[in-house]
Amino acid sequence: MKRAISLVLSAASVLAAGDVLLVGHKWADSAGFYDAETGKQLAVVPAGVKPHEFALTPDRSVAYLTNYGVDRYTETSPGGNTLTILDLRRRQKAGEIDLGTFHRPHGIEMGPSGRLYITCDFPPSLIVVDPKERKIVESYELGESLPHMLVLTHDEKAAYTANAGAGSVTLVRFGARKPEARIPVGGVPMGLALSRDGTRLYVATRTANTIAVIDTATNRVVGKIEIAGNPARLALTPDGKHLLASLIEAGDVAVIDLASRRVAHRFHAGANVEGIMVDPSGRFGYASAQGDNTVVKFSLRDWKEVLRIRTESRPDPLAVLPGF
Repeated sequence: MKRAISLVLSAASVLAAGDVLLVGHKWADSAGFYDAETGKQLAVVPAGVKPHEFALTPDRSVAYLTNYGVDRYTETSPGGNTLTILDLRRRQKAGEIDLGTFHRPHGIEMGPSGRLYITCDFPPSLIVVDPKERKIVESYELGESLPHMLVLTHDEKAAYTANAGAGSVTLVRFGARKPEARIPVGGVPMGLALSRDGTRLYVATRTANTIAVIDTATNRVVGKIEIAGNPARLALTPDGKHLLASLIEAGDVAVIDLASRRVAHRFHAGANVEGIMVDPSGRFGYASAQGDNTVVKFSLRDWKEVLRIRTESRPDPLAVLPGF
């Protein structure tokens, strides 16, 4: 009887452990944990100064945050040179990684190998970090100012960086002595998204009000999607049919039909919307309205808002975690 009761209670606890939304608070120097169903704040964990982006391990148990150190990419001060390590199960800081002479780390991705790939403003570089050893194992000089975000190729053999200060995208082939290609796209390149088959790279160019489409076989721009409102970040839906774009000046989210390369839907999310992502279930999207200190959860079925979550100052990067 006791065993039966124990099993029932265990099953109930599993059912009660819903998804948790992880949010980076850029101007509160922290990361927050929120109930993804109710929006209730569950915990806030201190990070470094001005954390901008994060990457998660495949099991979503550890996060690595880039401590940018300044408010805006247009500033000229050196900023930070560390990564914060978060234990997501315990919801606490688990350490830091010192990046030495590489300052203002911004974009970050974790590859299937477990290595971390990070863009740094000063010097303009792409660095590779072994998180187990907590040290830099490779570095690549880009020669293009203010590398902002990056995306890895699916085989982890190369990466593209969006160079916000140079109006270009750089292709780095790992193991090569220098970047393989420089691709002019115009404006202020920021968000990137790589198609599921790896043949197309989408680049949000912000001030140019376009999303550039790059053919990865030729590394040339083969099209541009005009979209007013300053596109900043991009996310693909699981079926690969739609591209979501946050429009930072308009405060909108645009839904782009990739077959026609036209905006199929657009809705207001809030002031200075930037961070955008799709949850692992493929049912919901999330967008960070930084100016309102709010994250908006919306349906991927009809694009309607389902929840507004109040956060600490300037929410940006987002991830959905299991309830553990």
